[in-house]
Amino acid sequence: MKGILVLTTLALTFIAGFAFATESSTVQGEYIEARSASVYVGACHFGSEFVEGGREATAVWNIQNGSWNDVSLENLTVVAVISAKNNLAIDTETRKSVLYMDPSTTPEQRAALKDMLTTKRADVLGNIVATQTASIEFSKEGTRYDLTVGRVLALSANRYPCAGCTQPHQIWYKPLTTIQNAIVGKSEVYRYKDTHLPVTWQQSSAENNIFVGDFSI
Repeated sequence: MKGILVLTTLALTFIAGFAFATESSTVQGEYIEARSASVYVGACHFGSEFVEGGREATAVWNIQNGSWNDVSLENLTVVAVISAKNNLAIDTETRKSVLYMDPSTTPEQRAALKDMLTTKRADVLGNIVATQTASIEFSKEGTRYDLTVGRVLALSANRYPCAGCTQPHQIWYKPLTTIQNAIVGKSEVYRYKDTHLPVTWQQSSAENNIFVGDFSI
């Protein structure tokens, strides 16, 4: 009887260890999210935007290391443009998205990127209506981030220098996905136009609509 208990304990330990290993994070990097509504602002401004605004977002996974399905994703960047009929903070049912990947990625890498996001971030993306290859240029200098996706998207953003630089009661939204060390910021350039989604925008002035943080999938 004692031998059976020992074997059972070892088996359960092995299974638990295997489950932990298969669910452990394998892809890490930096995450940038731009919203079509201010995430850090006064209460009146927030209220005026909530009903008619906040229906679009751009999510950027700048991968620093890791692999998915035994395919290396190191130093790759994948971008998702997301839209919904209502504010994304409350609408998870009508979300549609387009994924953009650089043409330099291999077919295996593109398949791995899409599988990773549809497996782990399906709630963020909703229905993926298209997967598009387009030249992705991503750069970071200090607290500034610059992103271009072909001719369809341009984003220049500057995060606040620290999490404690902002007033917590004026941060009205949360990032669409779980990130670590989240800091808000503002975009100085933010425009998008493509045929896959029935939305287009061109920001006319700086907006406090950015989240920056670290992701782990």
